[in-house]
Amino acid sequence: MKIKLYTIANLALFIVFLSSCLDASSLMDKEDVGDLYEKDVFKDPTYARYFVNDIYYSLPKGAEVPGSWGGAYLDCATDNGEARSLDSDAQRFNNGNWNAESVPLGSVWSTNYAAIRACNKFLENYDYIEERDGVATRSDLEYLRGQVIFLRAFFYAELLKHFGGIPILEETLHFGSPELKGAKRATFAQCVDYILRECDDAIAIFRSVNKDWAGNNFGRANDGVALSLKGKVLALAASPLYNRPSDYPQYDSESQNKELWRYSDYKKERWNDAAKALKAVIDLGRYDLYKKTNGTKSAYETYFVTRNTVEESIFPFLKGPSIDVYYNNLPFNFMLVRGKGSPVCYNLPTQDLVATYEMQNGMLPEQDGSGFRPLHPFSGRDPRLDATIWYDEATFCGVEFKTWRRDVDSDKPWGKDYIRGYSRTGFFLKKFMDKDLNPTNNVTVPNSYPIIRYADILLLYAEALNEYYDDPALAPDDAICWAISTVRARAGMPDVRTTFTNRGWALTQENVRKLIQNERRVEFAFEEHRFWDIRRWMIGTETQRVVHEQDIILKEDDKTKEYNIREIERRSYENHMNVIPIPQSEINKNKNLIQNWGWSPRVIE
Repeated sequence: MKIKLYTIANLALFIVFLSSCLDASSLMDKEDVGDLYEKDVFKDPTYARYFVNDIYYSLPKGAEVPGSWGGAYLDCATDNGEARSLDSDAQRFNNGNWNAESVPLGSVWSTNYAAIRACNKFLENYDYIEERDGVATRSDLEYLRGQVIFLRAFFYAELLKHFGGIPILEETLHFGSPELKGAKRATFAQCVDYILRECDDAIAIFRSVNKDWAGNNFGRANDGVALSLKGKVLALAASPLYNRPSDYPQYDSESQNKELWRYSDYKKERWNDAAKALKAVIDLGRYDLYKKTNGTKSAYETYFVTRNTVEESIFPFLKGPSIDVYYNNLPFNFMLVRGKGSPVCYNLPTQDLVATYEMQNGMLPEQDGSGFRPLHPFSGRDPRLDATIWYDEATFCGVEFKTWRRDVDSDKPWGKDYIRGYSRTGFFLKKFMDKDLNPTNNVTVPNSYPIIRYADILLLYAEALNEYYDDPALAPDDAICWAISTVRARAGMPDVRTTFTNRGWALTQENVRKLIQNERRVEFAFEEHRFWDIRRWMIGTETQRVVHEQDIILKEDDKTKEYNIREIERRSYENHMNVIPIPQSEINKNKNLIQNWGWSPRVIE
């Protein structure tokens, strides 16, 4: 059953215009705009295309988290990172100082519903759009319609990931309508089914118009993108938070409303459904891991500083030229670029993240015979460590990082990159930076944010199969090991079976689960996956308790270094934080909205 509801009052289409000096979406804020009416505006296929361009701008962009994050990535609200600024919303997540009235991601609700409203507005006016020679054929317009149907599904999937079941809208309601003020949440299951149907509708349209997906449409939705969203949504829905096995915490089991944010029963078959959907993406034969290299960079490093990565970037958000990632994350004084002032080092990776990178032989650093050297802790590690993090003695543009300090009673100067006055970890974020580029030169770097990339599909596929088959060896075609090993090979790491042999591990479901979870952590560090993986796996009460720094002391001889690991912050995480609360401001507008478990359900008159 389709629920035609809308819950946001006072929303306006505010999306930044990308393709013209005229903001087509703002024309749609009112039915009457001078002598123009909606149907008259939508007659022009150029305006229709502009309107769709605007909707794309509401997609996730990376490092632009809604709220007062001060440049911090979402990983800074996990054990992967620490926000340098103690005023960042990331710190509110970390210290537990947040609730339904002050959700650090609260604007996600209104932002996604605004985008959904724009999608509905386009679809309601689609029949008015006219073909025009040299501008748009009917096939072109159908391609636009498929994109908008997909985008609506995507924005609902974003809401689902945050809040569980939400009200579903398939028509544009006026802000004062009774339906708007009385909207009710659809169940989690209804929302999943709706998103899947929307993806299927979009796929059918995409395939009917037969566009050249790999050509001029990079960054646009297509059938592969829609198939990927299906797989990701099904993997999310099959995960323990939503598809709760009996041996996982059942803290919300007595709630009569639990179907709003999860399935009320566990079905193992949901993992198989996810695996089939993810396999459909793989079987397209369209995608692969990016394997080109540039300069002194590995393929993994090159991927994150290259714009046209059509092989792996299934659905990217294409950003304009910028060097902000350098300015926002480097500590060097020479980064005084373009009058922006001193570097700010917004994102500080933790020692906890660094510790998860294996040795290059696949063994864990703490294992006997792994080759780990305490006085050279960064050598011989998974190459993704060097690609992701600046550490002590690393160099960039000929400048060496010095994150060490002196003994407290020393009169000698401390390392120039030892941060004082803020929380510190001993590390800086390197990912998304081109180590062969000097950002102080007059250059800009076009880049893209990978919303969905092929490595994610491969690791989710391995995870779905591993959870479905009690014994990984039972998966057809050794698919679990193949998918994980494919990702590891691009990074320069040994395959699964070699890794397990070196570690002395048996190929069991539990051991493969551990490997997959760690592989996702290092492969996607600071790509805003960890925040959601922690929740869907229900491991936050274990992992989000304390974070550590690497404390390096340079002795008075100016040669000897002492490496220590110190606790820098205690954090707070409770079970109810697995699902984000619906903003209290929305509940105040609509008494029919039921709050998620563990958050205050009150309504303020």
